[in-house]
Amino acid sequence: AHLLQGENNLDGSKAGPLGIKAEQMVDAVWDYVLLEKEISDEVLNAHGLSREQLEALRSEFTYWYPMDLRVSGKDLIGNHLTFCMYNHCAIFPKDLWPKAMRTNGHMLINAEK
Repeated sequence: AHLLQGENNLDGSKAGPLGIKAEQMVDAVWDYVLLEKEISDEVLNAHGLSREQLEALRSEFTYWYPMDLRVSGKDLIGNHLTFCMYNHCAIFPKDLWPKAMRTNGHMLINAEK
């Protein structure tokens, strides 16, 4: 995300370090970056993108994925963890699914949750 968004740009009003704007991130681009599907030079040219830009995004994605461990509180099983599993199973091939998930009870620090 930092390559697309950059610093101090939470609203996406400016292009990030790679100079890619939100409207350039069409489905074919996401498929190339996340699913390793091929993308034609025609699509790249039509959206003003270079193969080098997309290779940088793909490299960043493959560095972090699949995630080794997703940890969350027990109260988030019904939403965050469930949707994490559903989304990963729906979008990614099995080799990119999270390797493990763990929940913990409420932790107390100074006798407070």
